[in-house]
Amino acid sequence: MAYKDLREYITALEKAGELQRVKKKVDWNLEIGAITRRVQDLWSPAPLFEKITGYPDFRILSAPTSLSSRNNRYARIALAFGISEKATTKEIINKYIEGRKHPIPPVVVKRGPCQENILTGDKIDLYKLPAPMIHEGDGGRYLCTWHALITKDPDTGWVNYGMYRQMIHDKKTLGIPYIPAVEHWTIHHLKNIARKRRTEVAVSIGSEPVTPIIAATGTPAGIDETDIIGGIRGEPLELVKCQTVDLQVPATSEIVIEGYIEPVHPADCDPHETRQEGPFGEYTGYRGGIPVRWPVMHVTAITHRNDAILTVSNMGVPVDDNGAVAAITGSGELLDDLKGKGLPVTSVFIPPEGAMHFCAISSAIPYQAYARDVGINVWASRMGKIFVHMVMVTNEDVDVTDPTQVMWALTTRVHPERDIWVLPKTLACPLIPWATPDERVKNLGAKVLFDASWPLDWPSDWVPQVASFKELWPKKIQDKVLNSWKEYGFR
Repeated sequence: MAYKDLREYITALEKAGELQRVKKKVDWNLEIGAITRRVQDLWSPAPLFEKITGYPDFRILSAPTSLSSRNNRYARIALAFGISEKATTKEIINKYIEGRKHPIPPVVVKRGPCQENILTGDKIDLYKLPAPMIHEGDGGRYLCTWHALITKDPDTGWVNYGMYRQMIHDKKTLGIPYIPAVEHWTIHHLKNIARKRRTEVAVSIGSEPVTPIIAATGTPAGIDETDIIGGIRGEPLELVKCQTVDLQVPATSEIVIEGYIEPVHPADCDPHETRQEGPFGEYTGYRGGIPVRWPVMHVTAITHRNDAILTVSNMGVPVDDNGAVAAITGSGELLDDLKGKGLPVTSVFIPPEGAMHFCAISSAIPYQAYARDVGINVWASRMGKIFVHMVMVTNEDVDVTDPTQVMWALTTRVHPERDIWVLPKTLACPLIPWATPDERVKNLGAKVLFDASWPLDWPSDWVPQVASFKELWPKKIQDKVLNSWKEYGFR
């Protein structure tokens, strides 16, 4: 089923045991951040904070797609996609792939709940929203950590949905990260700079659950995320026109921020149009580096629903919402891409514990050095080019969605000298902690392939036989044990 809004998704979470209503009053200053981090560490239900100090008219939902200890670990993403919380990891990935293959364009409606309250002019005050101070040492209060930032290409009209953290600078301005090799919105901004025109921006917070998932995932330039959102939902996303900018936003968003960025290049370090942002506890599990000057978004309107809900994620040591989502959507994107190139891959998985920088692939092995070809294709893809620095290729008998089997294959099938292939001086994500200061500035790093497949030139009787329940006992004995499991006293 497709959820009309975030509130219907919350109902589904609660029904599945994936929601915890927090009725005790909590403080936006570090307490909500600490609770959220503890929830993500324990894979506990997503907390819905119903009483926030100083904000009686708002609520906060945090960890909306984080891992679950009650159902399948990706139960919340399964529910967001409109399927059972009991769905397997591979079923959830396939749901994502099918949605991408069958896009459904959005529809525009005349009005939506997101504009029940409209604040413009002197009424604009970002501090009237319950943005939390998430980590001790953060550069400020972060309003946008689970959302969709929307911009439009001035040449083609292509609309991009992205997720970029946004810190409050003052009542009417937000920070916005500028990393040209990673973020599509920067393409739009550079085109507007050339035209000496502002880049209009809208931020949707608390929409139905597929929208922020796709915004966090990223899509190739020129493809509207709203079409993919519709494909996964199985019905069109409803959009409504903004009040002060020429953009459209999901009509049932809980909160919308409208505004613009002046046509100034961040490298100019204009003191009025760039401001110091951060530091911030990052998705890699470390506090971000030295604060940098990034562009400023000037807010022209705030609109929100009555009793609005702010969605929040707490980035840090994996696994947070972003890592959980990347495990599904990033894996699906790479699997579809590699199969589309004719490679006989069986499964692809980006384990969330690896903060998007490690990928395990199971495959038939058709020829010598095949693993290297797989690695090259991964690193040529949109996802792999920036984020996936480490690739492991293994045989089809390994379930790459199981971290135990991945570690087993890595440590027993990779020859330390023969099977590790390093590519120096490649494009890399500037947020990766092991990069040097110079590499971060230049978006450089390195990549490595672990070939965990058995060599094709080995005699067949030299390939070790797997010593598992399914391999070393007759089918008759397996069936007897499985059918008698409860009689043995096991649950």
